[in-house]
Amino acid sequence: MARRTYHRLNIQLLATMLLAALAALALAMTAKVAGDMLVREVYCSPTRAERRMQAAADSFRAYVAEHQVTSTDVEQIGRWNLTEPYVRVAVMANGTVLNSDRWGAELVRSDSGLVLRADTSGDSASQFPVNFQDGAYLVQFQEFSQDRLFDLVTWCAVIAAGILFLILVLLYSRRVTRAITRLGRQVRQVSQGDLTMEISPSTRDEIGDLAQDVDAMRLSIIDKLQREERAWRANTELITAISHDVRTPLTTLLGYLDLLSSGEALPPDRQREYLEVCRRKAEKLRTLTNELFSYFLVFGKPDPELAMEEYDAQTLLEQLVGEMAAELSDRGFTVNTISLTRPGNIRVDVQHLRRVFDNLFSNVVKYADPAKPVTVTMAWVAEELRVSISNHILAQGGRPESTKIGLQTCQKLLTSMGGSFVGSQTQWVYTAQITLPECK
Repeated sequence: MARRTYHRLNIQLLATMLLAALAALALAMTAKVAGDMLVREVYCSPTRAERRMQAAADSFRAYVAEHQVTSTDVEQIGRWNLTEPYVRVAVMANGTVLNSDRWGAELVRSDSGLVLRADTSGDSASQFPVNFQDGAYLVQFQEFSQDRLFDLVTWCAVIAAGILFLILVLLYSRRVTRAITRLGRQVRQVSQGDLTMEISPSTRDEIGDLAQDVDAMRLSIIDKLQREERAWRANTELITAISHDVRTPLTTLLGYLDLLSSGEALPPDRQREYLEVCRRKAEKLRTLTNELFSYFLVFGKPDPELAMEEYDAQTLLEQLVGEMAAELSDRGFTVNTISLTRPGNIRVDVQHLRRVFDNLFSNVVKYADPAKPVTVTMAWVAEELRVSISNHILAQGGRPESTKIGLQTCQKLLTSMGGSFVGSQTQWVYTAQITLPECK
């Protein structure tokens, strides 16, 4: 089943950014409320406000006395306001009002319906008498230096929120980067030949999926190398096993052929004897060649090509075992057969299964004692078909040495069909057991 992709990294990134934005907004609002409250409670306390108002009035009085300012001197009063940008001044004298702040000063009539430009609500406003050059008049001062602190609190809240947002996003980015770096380090170690390095996923996202895929590839490489090593070892053992069987009859064959072609006069019966020996050795070489061809035909590919079909087990085995039992009987063997007691189906490649039985019964002909019976048992065991072929082993002096090529071929073919093959020996009895799953 194909793995479904949910783009979890994208979802995690969006969720992280959303949570970071919410956390930053909450921090900004909290910092803003707390900062504003601190400014109002501390900086804007009545005592401090009165102290700042008094300082502004003292500064204005000193400026008026020093520069001999009149109550209507817009330019001079406006110049003083440039040095005190957070103070508004209203000079009320002789039916006129002089308003001044950081933006400049202007003179208006009090009976014109105009009011002070500054809204005194929320600001500290006090009146102080000031001696101008043209007389003593009341001057109203409004001090709003707290505005710059409110602005400072706002900027600090925004900056803190931005920093928190960046920190949270960078933490998520660091987590992703660390996972990628860890995976890259593990892959690099595997690429350098350390296939024992297990690549385990550190996250549950696409990076974790990639780590699992890479580890599956690592295990696949290990399995492939192990299969190649087993194949190489099997081929080496095969070559070692058959080298003697090939060289011995070939040497004998060449020796007898040299005698026959030497030109010496040999009696006819001796010539026939030599020719018979040559024929037997050539037959043995042909048998070995056929076994090698069958072996490489099966083991030359990772998996043999199969034409799997479903068959009635009882009918198929009666045909295969019956043919083999008849051939053994012709060669002087006694075959006892125990058939299946109930019907059932198996799914096999009949040609490969026939080759398995050919190999097993061929081994019976070569290595079994004809004086002892051969027993073929067929039975259903736990939803599996088991076929056992048991025979007594021929004495050592009368049997050829086995290369085990046929048995390896049987095991390979049965494994490819979902079954198994087991060979066991108890004293002088050898048993070959075939197992195939029952079709349901």
